[in-house]
Order: sequence, then structure tokens, then C-alpha cells
Amino acid sequence: MRFRAEHIFKGIDLNAYETLYFDEAFNIAMCKAVKLSRALVKLDEKAGRIERAVKVGPDREIPPAVAKVLGVSRIEYTEHVVYTRGSYRGIWHTVSSVFTDKVDSRGNFSFEAVPGGVKRVVEGEIKVKVFGVGGVIERFIVADVERSYDDAAKFTELTLQQRSKA
Repeated sequence: MRFRAEHIFKGIDLNAYETLYFDEAFNIAMCKAVKLSRALVKLDEKAGRIERAVKVGPDREIPPAVAKVLGVSRIEYTEHVVYTRGSYRGIWHTVSSVFTDKVDSRGNFSFEAVPGGVKRVVEGEIKVKVFGVGGVIERFIVADVERSYDDAAKFTELTLQQRSKA
């Protein structure tokens, strides 16, 4: 199942947004605000190429029908990102803590200058290969991902407003 999350942030340029996007303190605060546990697993930067892996767990239970199939009440995953500074484009994929061989999620993200700010676009596809319920699980995960990006965008906007007042 494909998804696309697009948000515009006013009062920031591409370079400043790129810096903010990869700022560890900002990401810790944002994850706390949007109810995600977060642990940095890997952060390598060489010649402007960033490779980052973060273990993430939504602090919310999954629907009982999905939990029964998966055998867990929470889904955790490790997000892997590859990005080259100044390109304003990156790729991502996740590795689920359950059904690792049956869940495939990957995509790309980009930052684009727009009048007065930056547009962030995250696109991807989530495939769950579980007979009979794969589609249900995909819809749940996509809805959760879209909600998380919306919540993260609200936190980012609030952060930018606070910085502009300081």
C-alpha cells in the first residue's frame, strides 16, 4: 500500500531545515511529543553522506485483531536512512521487529524550497505478506505512519514558531 505525507514549514530555508531534520536533540524531543520511543542505533557521516538507523516504537497499542495475528501488542521497527547533505533527497527502509520476512516498507523523502519555507515529502510503500490479513495490517500501518508524520509536522511548526520568537 502506497502512501505520501507532504508538509510545508514556513520561516525556514533548505539548509536550516536539513540541519534541523538531522538534529538529534530535535528528533528526541519530537519523538517524545508524538509518543514514539526512539533509540539511535547508528549514525555515520562521511563526506556529507549520512547513514542513520533508529529503533522506533509507537507508544500505543495496536488493534486487538492485528495484535492477535502478530502475537504482540506493539510494533517496533528500525528505520534506516541514507542521505547526502545538500541533495535534499534521501531513501529509507524499515525492518520490523515482527514478521521481518513478511513486512517490506521503503521509500524516499525530499525537501524542496517553496515561497517562505520548505516542503517535506515522504513517500513509500508498505507491503505485508500475511495470508488473509496482510491488507488489514497494511492499512493500519499506513494510517499510523500518516498520523505520525502529521503529528511530527505540528511539532516542527511549533518549534519553528518558538525559535522565531526567541
